[in-house]
Amino acid sequence: MFFTTTPGDIPTEPWEATPGIEGFLLGFFAIGIALAFLMWSMNRHLRKIKHAVTIEQQKADAARAAKTTAASKAPKTVTSELSTSESTVGAESSD
Repeated sequence: MFFTTTPGDIPTEPWEATPGIEGFLLGFFAIGIALAFLMWSMNRHLRKIKHAVTIEQQKADAARAAKTTAASKAPKTVTSELSTSESTVGAESSD
């Protein structure tokens, strides 16, 4: 039905030749298939990126937790208290 031609249907000039409804439907179908593939691929890549960010955030949180744990277990130093008391003693003696 679509591919039958009669001698009256054959265009006489080159610019009168068109792909017709068959060409339109085939092109539309091809574009739809390409779009579906691109959407599938983009979705897959976005999931990979989201997964990588999640893992990176978990590593950063673990490092931050380890740092605060190590800082809380470290012995307290009194060097800052000594240096401030020495500076006040030196200031009193110079008067």
